[in-house]
Amino acid sequence: MRIVAHKSAGLAAQNFMISMAAINYDTCPMEGSDTILIKKILDLPIGAEINMVIGCGVRDEKGIYAPQFRIPFEEVYFEI
Repeated sequence: MRIVAHKSAGLAAQNFMISMAAINYDTCPMEGSDTILIKKILDLPIGAEINMVIGCGVRDEKGIYAPQFRIPFEEVYFEI
């Protein structure tokens, strides 16, 4: 049941992120969060699990953006 709950929460998070994009908000799922601190801030029981943390807001066009690097599609996709 724990695994099913996490998978379902992941699908709900995906739907949330797509919905936010539809109303011009940006989102970012984040790893490496301090779940113990988050549980304390939200007053959640110690046995509660956090599936993911999603940052959400309006993009600042004057923001700090680093150059992006992407591996070319042809180098990672192979037809079998």
